[in-house]
Amino acid sequence: MVLERSKSFGGKIKKINWKQYGVILGFFVLCFAISLATPKFLTVSNLLNLLRQSSIIGIIAAGMTFVIISGNFDISVGAIAALSGAFLMTSLTNGHSLILSIIIALVVGSIAGAVNGFLVSKINIPSLIATMGMVTICRGVLLVYTGGYPVSYLNEQLTKIGNGYLLGIPIPVIIFFSAIIIGHIILSKTKFGRHIYAVGGNQEASLLSGINVDFYKIIVFVINGLMAGLAGIVLTARLSTATAVAGEGYDLDAIAAVVIGGTSVTGGEGNILRTIIGVLLMSVISNSFNLLGVNIHFQYIFKGLIILVAVGFDSYSKKREK
Repeated sequence: MVLERSKSFGGKIKKINWKQYGVILGFFVLCFAISLATPKFLTVSNLLNLLRQSSIIGIIAAGMTFVIISGNFDISVGAIAALSGAFLMTSLTNGHSLILSIIIALVVGSIAGAVNGFLVSKINIPSLIATMGMVTICRGVLLVYTGGYPVSYLNEQLTKIGNGYLLGIPIPVIIFFSAIIIGHIILSKTKFGRHIYAVGGNQEASLLSGINVDFYKIIVFVINGLMAGLAGIVLTARLSTATAVAGEGYDLDAIAAVVIGGTSVTGGEGNILRTIIGVLLMSVISNSFNLLGVNIHFQYIFKGLIILVAVGFDSYSKKREK
């Protein structure tokens, strides 16, 4: 009887999807370990600060999840965020209303995303190469547009978007979770979302099923560009300044967060809700290193190792399934 129960328990353990729940378990173990190492970690002020710091990468990661599920990558989101922020600021300095300026910034991000999607779907340029070119274009346009100088403008309403609170919760955090929730509804509850999974899982089968693959490739990049533009607005609102170097490194952090959250790098598989865990895990690492006084350069090494482990685990799991 004891032996049978032991086998039953062992079978249940094997049935646990460690790919899905391992990162969640690891996240809570890490948080517990850090809380033991430094009492400052679990303070309300630090947790709110951690969530606020997570929000910009989180907004970008929400859009990046769509792109990676479709079987592509986008390393231009940081540059798009910076460009959108610059257009926002210059629009305000020219006397336009905040609403119009925000719309302009979002349109700029969407157009950049649409160009990426067109290059990938219609010209058949690999997504990494296409978006790499977009990085250079956006940074170049940004330098020409701003003359290489920071663009600053104080606007109380804009500042509230980046630094304000609503019911005690930082507004950037509300924007981040709203983007995740909307993305979850689109991906899991709509035909549109199911087609994105299908395109990422098997492009040829999707074509044979009558799915307009090129359309879905373009639209996921538009969504990603829109989210990058929104992140650029939040970033600019926090700093009240737009600079040519804003958003550097955001693309890799967002990709890492999505992959750590369990979205497959080969496409067709992922859950945008688990992207939240990936985003928070990356922020917890940075936050804990700062609290413990660890050299910032070690953060890059640690983050790189986590990315390799996450991608390696995904690739190994795919290999075993074949």
